[in-house]
Amino acid sequence: MFPEKLKKALIALAEEKEVYVAGGPVRDALLGRRIKDLDLVVPQEAARVSRHLAQRLGTKLVVLDEEEGVFRLPLEDDFFLDISQFRKNATTIDEDLKARDFTINALAVELKIFLTKKAPLWPIIDPTGGLKDLEKRTIRAISRTNLLDDPLRLLRAYRLAAELAFVIEADTRQQIRALAPEINKAARERVGFEIRLLFENPCGRIVSLMAEDELLFEIWPELKEAEGVPQPTFHHLDVLGHLLLSLEMADLVLENPLQYFPSPTGENPFSSSLKTSEARSVVRLAALFHDVGKPHTFAMRHRITFYEHDRVGAEIFTQIGQRLCFSKKFIKQVALLIKNHMRPFHLLREFRAGRLSKRAMRRLLKDCPDYPALFVVAMADSLASAGPDKEEGLEAELASLFWEIHRFHEETLSVQEKERLVTGRDLIELFGLEPGPVFKELLEAVEEARVEGYLKTREEALSFLAELIRKKFAQNP
Repeated sequence: MFPEKLKKALIALAEEKEVYVAGGPVRDALLGRRIKDLDLVVPQEAARVSRHLAQRLGTKLVVLDEEEGVFRLPLEDDFFLDISQFRKNATTIDEDLKARDFTINALAVELKIFLTKKAPLWPIIDPTGGLKDLEKRTIRAISRTNLLDDPLRLLRAYRLAAELAFVIEADTRQQIRALAPEINKAARERVGFEIRLLFENPCGRIVSLMAEDELLFEIWPELKEAEGVPQPTFHHLDVLGHLLLSLEMADLVLENPLQYFPSPTGENPFSSSLKTSEARSVVRLAALFHDVGKPHTFAMRHRITFYEHDRVGAEIFTQIGQRLCFSKKFIKQVALLIKNHMRPFHLLREFRAGRLSKRAMRRLLKDCPDYPALFVVAMADSLASAGPDKEEGLEAELASLFWEIHRFHEETLSVQEKERLVTGRDLIELFGLEPGPVFKELLEAVEEARVEGYLKTREEALSFLAELIRKKFAQNP
């Protein structure tokens, strides 16, 4: 299960001290899941034990909570050891476990037994009935006080429900509903971390439960603003209902993209675009927030309109991401999908009429290079709309458009792999231009014309450039 060096160090530790493995690793081992980390519990002196182990394993020591005595040793392949001492006022492992969040996380086994026997044979320390709840696949809070001790536990209940495909027990949901405002006392970066974990899993149904229990709106009041906002008859739900259903539909599409985008050639461009859990979480968040700008752009003219809701929605999500301490890259990825989520529907009109230009496809690919992710969001959006004025066969048309854009993308790549017709050196030596932002503009114009088939030779490209430069400098002498 573990590298030999780690196993030897842990066995030596278990022979010297009273040490337990507790919480998630025990739960996951009993469920037959991969153990991603190891939580060790010692009665006291966690700092000294951690330093000794770090030295023996040749790794660094990270202090997570010095006051509570919680330390981390990062190891290879993103595996880590967390070492903590009994919680305050706890003098036995039973008392420590009773102070935890949920019964399924309040399980422990002696370290030596954990390392030398297989999971079903372990004598499990279970003071709160966690084994029964594990069998019933139920998440049950140990007590209201324990939830209040760390309000992040309110959110963790839903994250675990999504990750393990468990059910949150009714009384626990009632307690969370009553305590929902307490989540605002948890550090934002911790809330953001749990959200990221939640959205790495299929979570549409769970997020809808969070809305029922009001916790969703404590974390994202922006979604509460979408409640009751009416939509045109293309839709059958208000904006909030549509967003929640879009997330559920995104889960379905992500599970099997080719079911919704049948491949005419056997290719699967989704497998590389959506292969990581982070990439899938980007799509899920974009699906949930794609119309978050609608409450701010609602207008009643001759019909309901939401002009520029895509741009406004991207700005709102950027603020949300910053609030939850998401990385700049992650925020940008989600916001880009939100900003462009209407583009496939706009291109669909041209596609239906047989007027879809290479320029329009190239601009889409330039603005949103991860087009498979964008089309998953568009498909989820369409599947979550079932009003009387929705066009028949819309999902099949979206799929056809996707494959047309994919074909163009592959052709464009092959063209781009050829040597460029002109370069920045030509702009300097043949046209006497000084390097600057205009270089990118001119070279992209040549590349676009080549992709569209207007330019095939270097001579044609130089002539095209000469005319472009003449017009540009005639306008800006």
